[in-house]
Amino acid sequence: MTMRFRTALLLTATLLAGYGIAAQTGTAAGTTLAQAQAQAQAQAQGEKLAALIERFEKQQKDMYVAIDEATTQEEKDELWAKRPGKEYVPEFRAIAEEARGTETAVKAWLWVLRLLDDGSDPAESKRIVALLLEEHMQSEQLGELTGRVRDPEMLRAMVAESPHERVRAAALFALGQVLLLRRSAEEKAEGRDCLEAVMTEYADVPYRSTTYAKAAEGHLFELDRLQLGMAVPDFETVDENGAKWRLSDYKGKVVVVDFWGFW
Repeated sequence: MTMRFRTALLLTATLLAGYGIAAQTGTAAGTTLAQAQAQAQAQAQGEKLAALIERFEKQQKDMYVAIDEATTQEEKDELWAKRPGKEYVPEFRAIAEEARGTETAVKAWLWVLRLLDDGSDPAESKRIVALLLEEHMQSEQLGELTGRVRDPEMLRAMVAESPHERVRAAALFALGQVLLLRRSAEEKAEGRDCLEAVMTEYADVPYRSTTYAKAAEGHLFELDRLQLGMAVPDFETVDENGAKWRLSDYKGKVVVVDFWGFW
């Protein structure tokens, strides 16, 4: 092999190696640029949603203040009828569709469901729930969805597929409630099993101001002790003068017990 040929081979190899490095660098730069663009777009969509929520909540707050300041019931009723609501649905829906596949989309769709809570469009609400379960099963925000789902199959899917403990607990709790309202003994039995499973599998998971275990226990207590025809559980309390009395003291008499409170 001549010196000239050897030099040509080395030069070719060097050029090819340099081209490979440049190509790799270009690819990496392209990927980084695409990621940066996606992040910027996601941030813009999130900011747009936050601004819309802020506008809605301000209008709602102003309406409540105006109602408090109104001097007649007629004025209060007129203001209440003008409270913000479904007119915001198109804006929330547009953001949800624009941000499809992101947490911003989940949050926007949940707002649409809240604004459709009056039951005016059940078909649309059901479509949105199905879309959320199909495209966003991995989202922790689906914990807010369980109270709006009445389809046992949808709730079972959330229990089986969600990676988030709180979502699974909420779905299992909701499934138990739904099934206990069904007519068949088999479904009612499954509903009880769901609540008992909540108590054992998700005992310490927070639920409102308590835990799912306490909430499930309350439902089972009602099921077992507070049905029509059952004897009312006895309890002791005090009257307006501080004197103690028990409910059983009035056995055989007509008694009206009024429980009330603020929360």
